[in-house]
Amino acid sequence: MNFLITKISNMSLKAGFPNLGGKQVKLVAKDDARNVHCFRVSDVATGAVPMPFRHPEFAKLYFETRNETFFHQFSLVSLFAQIRNHRVMRKCNEVLARHEGKKYFEFTPEMMEIDSRLPQLQEEAARLGVNPHAYLDESTDADDVEQCTNSWCLNQNTVRGKASDNIIVITDLDRVDWFVLIERQFGPGRAQAAWAGGFVDKDETFTEAALREKDEEVEVGMSGTFTTTVTQLPVIISGNWDPRVKFVEGMENGAVVTHYHFTRA
Repeated sequence: MNFLITKISNMSLKAGFPNLGGKQVKLVAKDDARNVHCFRVSDVATGAVPMPFRHPEFAKLYFETRNETFFHQFSLVSLFAQIRNHRVMRKCNEVLARHEGKKYFEFTPEMMEIDSRLPQLQEEAARLGVNPHAYLDESTDADDVEQCTNSWCLNQNTVRGKASDNIIVITDLDRVDWFVLIERQFGPGRAQAAWAGGFVDKDETFTEAALREKDEEVEVGMSGTFTTTVTQLPVIISGNWDPRVKFVEGMENGAVVTHYHFTRA
């Protein structure tokens, strides 16, 4: 339990408040969210605020045409997130070996190639001001593996899982970009900062799932003068997004980005 306290403390120290001219963002955590905070995008992009799964991938896609620095940093952080996932997946395979008839995670040449690039990626991280420690640190792997191989996860699907996230971005009056992120209550990656999101229900679109999950996990209220843009990101199909053994067939992940641009009245 001590490591959870440390992770929560470190995450909370990085939380802050956008400059909205004296007005506040109303944040209420619900359902699977332990807490909800605002974090500078720069802190997430440089690894100071780690994210679970491959969540940095969506930030990379969103900032590709909006902020070159963030795009390159999130591209790198996303690779470190994949390396962490591969590490947890290998440890899950060791657990799965004790369960006769269970399928193991399979590692593609692409996944193995990413892992082999770790020394070069660490050099690139130093150049871009990214600290990969939170993604390479194995101190919380035991908890992640336990959460990835519990009874719910061992009830494996025979098809890909589907999930969708709701990404909230705020550009404040100082033109600083912020994310609204929940603190995960359950593993893997519990106590890390994540998008509000969850699994897509039957006959539900990725967009509908993202909107529903946001309403279920967090209440966000804005006040002040702002414009809003909504962007649907491409669906990503991968075999290394979620290290839970329920998803050995891979995942399809979508996301909706709601971006609030604040201006002075």
